[in-house]
Amino acid sequence: HLRADAVESLRDGLAQHGVRMAGMVAPVPSKDAVLGRDESELANLCNTLGAMGKAGVDSVLFYPLDRFIHFHEYHPARPLEIMPGDEDWDAIIAFFRRVVNVADETNVNLANHLWAVEVLHAIWDAVPSPHNGVTYCQGMYIFGEEPDRPVDTWGLDRIFFAHARNLIRHGPSFQNYEEVPLDKGDVDMAKCVRALAEAGYDGVIVPEHLGEGANLADAVNYLRGLIDE
Repeated sequence: HLRADAVESLRDGLAQHGVRMAGMVAPVPSKDAVLGRDESELANLCNTLGAMGKAGVDSVLFYPLDRFIHFHEYHPARPLEIMPGDEDWDAIIAFFRRVVNVADETNVNLANHLWAVEVLHAIWDAVPSPHNGVTYCQGMYIFGEEPDRPVDTWGLDRIFFAHARNLIRHGPSFQNYEEVPLDKGDVDMAKCVRALAEAGYDGVIVPEHLGEGANLADAVNYLRGLIDE
């Protein structure tokens, strides 16, 4: 796990080059950690999140339930192996109580990268906190979610981080889509960015999964153009 002094050293080193560290990425927890079966891993995760908060990191990009995604098969209305009301759901809520408590204590925003809208809203209902938020990512389209209404879906005060990603979906599972440049896919990226801008979002937007033939510089310029419109 990270210590606060290690994060502070990284932050200060970047600052010497004119870079402000707006966020960090947390480790992806195992199923056992999320279900309360590996206390050591969970304690280390909490220590790492706490170190980030104590060092002044604004937001943490967090993939809390990635290990529970059905990557190779499609299960209608069940994007995750464990859903609200299932036998182990209480364990998942207990996990979120642990990590959100750390976020509250150290004033760091947890930007949960979780595409299943119903699931994340159920977590928010069970673990209410101004630090328990979301990473808005258009990859939610893979789950059949509406990708270009982020403020209606999540609420502006819950969006701590944003990705910019486009894709073409050929089927319902993770194996049935392809990554493409931001201006080429099924997702109306201009509508996505406009929705954030009109609502007053002032956080980070990070292009990712750009597809064959694309590059980061072009993606950044494309997003800047949308923001300036």
